[in-house]
This record gives sequence, C-alpha cells and structure tokens, in this order.
Amino acid sequence: MPEKSSFKRGMLKRAQVLIVLLVLGGVVLVEFIQALALERQQQQQYQQTVNRLTAVRSKLEQSLSRTIQAGLSLGTYFSVNPNPDVREARLVSAETLRRFSEIEQIRVNSRDGDAFIYPLLTMTADTPFEQSDNWARRADIAIGLNRARIGTPSYQPDGFLGLSVRAPIYSSFYLYRGHYWGELRLMLNLSRLLHNTISEVGGQQLAFALTHSDTPPVLDSRFYGNEGTVTGHEASIEVQFHGTQWSLYAKRAETATISLWQQQLARLVGYPLLLLVAGLLWLLIRSYRQVRSTALTDVLTGLPNRRLLVDRMQQLIKARNAQFALLFIDLNKFKSINDTYGHQVGDAFLLHVAKTLKQVCREGDTVARVGGDEFVIVMPAAAETADVLERKVQQQLLANPFHHHEQQFYIVASIGIAHYPNDGASVDELLNLADKAMYDDKHKASVVKHRGEGMEYDNH
Repeated sequence: MPEKSSFKRGMLKRAQVLIVLLVLGGVVLVEFIQALALERQQQQQYQQTVNRLTAVRSKLEQSLSRTIQAGLSLGTYFSVNPNPDVREARLVSAETLRRFSEIEQIRVNSRDGDAFIYPLLTMTADTPFEQSDNWARRADIAIGLNRARIGTPSYQPDGFLGLSVRAPIYSSFYLYRGHYWGELRLMLNLSRLLHNTISEVGGQQLAFALTHSDTPPVLDSRFYGNEGTVTGHEASIEVQFHGTQWSLYAKRAETATISLWQQQLARLVGYPLLLLVAGLLWLLIRSYRQVRSTALTDVLTGLPNRRLLVDRMQQLIKARNAQFALLFIDLNKFKSINDTYGHQVGDAFLLHVAKTLKQVCREGDTVARVGGDEFVIVMPAAAETADVLERKVQQQLLANPFHHHEQQFYIVASIGIAHYPNDGASVDELLNLADKAMYDDKHKASVVKHRGEGMEYDNH
C-alpha cells in the first residue's frame, strides 16, 4: 500500500514536469511550424511572382513583335508604290492604327527627302522634314543594317513612354527593284502597351521596371518603373525582340504583401491549441489530486483517514532508527450527544475535537480520523512515557470544551497508547495494541458535563 501511494505521488510529480516540458516543446513546435509556414508562403509568392513575370515577358515580347511587324508591313505599300497617293497612304495608316492602338504615329521618309506623317502630331522635337545630308547618313545606316532598328524608349511631350522603330524600305517596283527607296519610322506608345500587357496577364499586384540589359549601370539604364523595384526586385527576366534585349524586374506591391494574420497564422492557431491542451492536462491533474486527496482524507474534518495514516506509519517504520508513539482516541458518549442534539451538532463537535487535537500536536505529528468518533495521533520521536502523553492530550481536550449556543460540553475521551518499536513491529500490530489499550481505558471514569442544564454523562 505505501509503495503504491509513493508511486502515485511520484507519477503526479512526473506528470507536472511533463506538462511543463509539453508547453516548452509546444512553443518550440509552434515557432518551427510558424517559420516553415512563413517560408512556404514566401516561396509560393516568389513562384507566383516568377510565373506572372514570365507571363508578362511572353505577352510583352508577343505584343511588341506583333505590333512592330504590323507597322512595318506598311513598308510593303510604299515598296510597291514608288509614287504613293497621299490619300491612300493615310487610309492604310488609319486602318493600321485602328487595329493596333499601341502605334501612335507612322512616318515615312523617301530617299528624295519627302516626308509622310500620320497623324500630324509632333511626338518628338525632331523637325518633320529632314535635310538631305542628314537623311543620307541615316539611309546609309539603314541600308547597311537591312533590318529594323529599335530606338531608346523615352517620354514624349504628350506624357507617354515612346519607343521609336525604324526600318528601310526597298522598292519592289519592276523598274526600281532592289533599290533603296526610303525609311519607315513607327512611334509606339510603350506605356499603353505595357499597361495592356500587365492587365491581360493579371499582374496588377506586382510592380514592374524595365532597364537596358546592355547599358550598365542598371539604375542609369532604367526607363520604366521606379528604382525601388529594380533594387528590391524579387525576380527578373530578359525580354528579347527584334535584336533588342531588356531586363524586366518584378516586385510585389505593398498591397500584395503577406498580411499580418497570414504571417502569424501558425501562432494564432498553435498557441491557443497549446494552451487548451495544457489547460486540459492541468485540470486533469488537479482533478486527480482532488480525487486522491478525497481518498486519503476525511470528508468532514479534512484530517488524514486510515489509508493515509497507514501509509505514513509504514514510511516511519521503514526509516532507520525510527521511534514513534501511537495514541488511539475514542470519544466517550459521543453517540448520546449526536442522538440528542442532531447530526449537525455532532458534526460541529467532531470538527472542534479535530481542531483541538491538532493544537496539541507538533508540526511533524499526524492526527487522523479512523472512525465515527475515533482518532489516532502518531508522534514521531516521542520521548515521553505513555502516561505523560495521555495526560497531555486529556488536559488539552478538557481545556477546550465545545460550546453550542448557551450549552457547554466537556470533551472526555478514552486513550490507548503503543510505542514503536518497543510494543510492536508492524502497523496492524501497533493499531491492535493501541485499540486494546483504549478499551482498557474505557473502564476508567470519564464524564462529559453539560453545564448549561447540570447534566452529566458517564462512560457506562
């Protein structure tokens, strides 16, 4: 029995330590999951950024190539019409601009110095009619390249980001086949093209920037977007079209960043669950302690019961060179008081007796209630003789009578004493010996006086 009780106490302490370790381990686990979740969210957002960036690059290259190719196809009209009709040229140009809204202006310069512009809007500070010597130099370059030349994007007076495209025109007319006829110049609205491209692929949550890949330093070559997007970009990719190469940078916009509750999701879920589990375990241990305390204590007086008394006596017996005195106390005529005045008064009387017995005991002594009106006191290392101990307890009881309204009851008890190891070597032997000594004491005169009415109770 004592081994089992000690084992249970040890299990209870280990359970409490386990809860502390569980909480600490739970905190570490929640933080680990939080770090993994945040890293995963960042990886997902990075992958989404890369996917959107790739889609924008693909759409941008496609749109630029398609728009430039459509605009340059006008060169075919002038190639087969060395002496074009201005009205027809305007109609063809108007239809091209209607289908491709990213083209802001079409300009054709002939070798002879004639200029055709549609619409008649000044997109740059250049003069609408170029001098022959300047035109000759450009013509020589165009002839040498024999392909379209992409200019440097720049902001136009109208406020949009423009991209100039030049291509040579060779005559296909049978009389002048293969001869250089002139140059076709397109002005693209790069701002509109980029806006349409980003909107079509759903990239509004990203901030973009463009730079010339072959023009370091990078910030100086930026022509679209802000510096923060270039310096703090999350992903970048190359854009290539018609022999031109740009660098496209992407960064999540402020409104697209991970929200606070998403960043702290693991903590917001993990810590309440951890507290819930720890609270349930604590309540479970508390309930177990209450049940265990109820099983080891007297319900009325709160004193140790017979089970706990035996356990403590076993522990004292196991101790080396242990000595203790066992006092078995029985209250005389308690049944008469209980029957006469009711159980409520009887319970109050027992509580008073328990309190009185605790006053006579030392800190290390044990006072237990083992029956209805039976109490046991265990006094370790008690040096007094049996008569001295009995007289000390009797005096304490008589000096503290029980009062009920105007009535007063003196506490008279029969006491049996046994000493370990002189009188017995086991718990049962000591209890039996003290119980027998108590019954022997029953033959001595013991009176409980009821002074309020002059009544007295003897032990017969």
